[in-house]
Amino acid sequence: MTGDRGRGSGWRTLAVGGCVAALCALVVSTALAATSKTIVVTDARDDVSGPLDITRASLQRASDGRLRAALSFTDKLTPQALLAGSGPPGSACIRIWTARDADPASMRPDRLACVTARSDDEFRGGVYAVDGAGLPDRVTGASVKITASRTTIVLRFTQSSIGRPQRFRFAIESTRPGCQRATCIDTAPARGRARTFRLR
Repeated sequence: MTGDRGRGSGWRTLAVGGCVAALCALVVSTALAATSKTIVVTDARDDVSGPLDITRASLQRASDGRLRAALSFTDKLTPQALLAGSGPPGSACIRIWTARDADPASMRPDRLACVTARSDDEFRGGVYAVDGAGLPDRVTGASVKITASRTTIVLRFTQSSIGRPQRFRFAIESTRPGCQRATCIDTAPARGRARTFRLR
């Protein structure tokens, strides 16, 4: 009988331990699936010409853990509108400063998450590392989708592609294809300001 009680106690201990482990797993998975607070940035209409006039941008951590940015423009956007006959292609980028002491007003971002065009009918997304004064280096791809209105592009990219910082500063920038003048660039927020996004 004593042996039976010992075996029963052992099974109860295993069962309780299993329930605790399952509960912990549930809590962790729920935390990973939770979305973060959405940060929204707005910008005035018609402050630049062309289809890449930013009106609104939002950033959040999606339920799959990736960062989700929604970039909205005044006009409908197509991949062809980002291609340039000569000069640099058009782009819409999230400028990201991951260093805690970074000053967005005077420093280049160390990461860019951008939408460009692969062809006349296909967008291309990517995350780039900015190091010094050279051209950015592509780190990895990013998924790009356009909404039914064709005025909003949704860009998704992983936390690991920007180094998994606890927090970072960000701003939005779009550049008209074939043009490098300041009047061809739209920013949000304006005048070198940035917003803070907390991952954890």
